[in-house]
Amino acid sequence: MTSKTLPRYRELANQLKQDILSGKMKPGDQLKTELELCEIHDISRHTAREALRILSEEGLIARRRGAGTVVADLAAPAFAQPIGDFDSILKYARDAHFELGSERPATPDEVSKNGLNGNYHVYTGLRRQDDAPPLALTTIYALSELAPDQGTLEQLDTSISEWIETTHAVPVNRVTQRMEAVALNRTEAKALKVDAGSPALMTIRTYYDSTDRIILYSKSLHPAGRFAYEMQLDRTRTTGS
Repeated sequence: MTSKTLPRYRELANQLKQDILSGKMKPGDQLKTELELCEIHDISRHTAREALRILSEEGLIARRRGAGTVVADLAAPAFAQPIGDFDSILKYARDAHFELGSERPATPDEVSKNGLNGNYHVYTGLRRQDDAPPLALTTIYALSELAPDQGTLEQLDTSISEWIETTHAVPVNRVTQRMEAVALNRTEAKALKVDAGSPALMTIRTYYDSTDRIILYSKSLHPAGRFAYEMQLDRTRTTGS
């Protein structure tokens, strides 16, 4: 399988974006000029300009008279996840550590309510990145015969789906994802350290094996301002003969 390589301008934009979102570059900090970026990264002027254009369109940088291009004074989400392929989902699971709060067998009512069939183990916890406020409150249902025990889960440095593939040789064949805007109830808001009724993005992911069996099901609540999805849409042009 041939891996998809990002254009150089996109790689540079992502690199600069990470510096901004991580706090390495702060609001008001001046960015390198196009010529300086060309020299540092051994790229063309066009590549540097395109990278800065992307950051500008996303509201991460701004041009100020007398100061040049600076990091925008705008609260940016703590975590931005590309969307469109399975690798991006795995990257989120690796970069945003799952901090287990509780684990137990799922009740029949929970299984039925979430459209599952069979015996599942349920884990509830927070997704975190370093010492920042939690990115999400996440509930994960894993098919009981494939589910990791508590000790294993707490030591995982990868996703549960990857662990299942490696340990049980059951690969994920496809993933469906649904997103919905919701308001947090009191319990959810307290766990995420925001006010009750605060807006959040709910993401539901369902993982299927090659027999179309649901081996994993997760529901995450992301408070506003801490998480964002990114999607790149490339226009395909055709030429007439």
